Amino acid sequence: MIERIHDKWMKHFPKGWWGDWLDVRFYLAGRLQRLHDKKILDIACNAGMVLSEIPEDNQTYGIDLDAKALKAAKAIAPKAKTKKASMYKLPYPKASFDAVVCANVLPGADFVFHGNRLKPQKKLMKEVKRVLKKGGKLYLTTPNDAFYHDGKETLQELEQILDGFDYTLQGWNPFPRFPFFLPARLLVRIPGWFSLLRFLSEKGFFRRTSKYFYVEATPFS
Repeated sequence: MIERIHDKWMKHFPKGWWGDWLDVRFYLAGRLQRLHDKKILDIACNAGMVLSEIPEDNQTYGIDLDAKALKAAKAIAPKAKTKKASMYKLPYPKASFDAVVCANVLPGADFVFHGNRLKPQKKLMKEVKRVLKKGGKLYLTTPNDAFYHDGKETLQELEQILDGFDYTLQGWNPFPRFPFFLPARLLVRIPGWFSLLRFLSEKGFFRRTSKYFYVEATPFS
């Protein structure tokens, strides 16, 4: 799957490549491939790579502020309904979606935001809760500051913005960067390596120190 998605990036929108052969969004794509007959919104969908990995029997939607990225998203995920819009004011009625995706898009942690980032992050989560149907699910990923130590999301911050949700929170990729460990580009070539990472993540290993957080969350009724 990793090689296939990478090759699709290089053909479709090379400047949008995630840059990490073990990025948490590969795992996210695998989780989303389990969804069927759902209505799904990808917030800040960028060039549509995550959208393109969602099975076609779902209804898919994507919003972003970058018109060029939306054009690229439409090319790679032609069945998706894309729209230029802000994550803080989603252009959809209450209880519209079975699932909402926020893949490395938290303000102040995943892109530059000046000021207190907790406020816009909570505003985003309020909109997510508004557009989710009862029992609907949020899929969220973000880099972990405990690994990067340069202003990424902390576990405490993430738990704060997930107040009001019932959630599972996993770590993804606990291994040190090269040269202290094998480079990710080499690891993905070792048979079974991705399956091992998936096992460690789903069993709750290294949640606090892994390179990324992975969250599935359902709003409280």
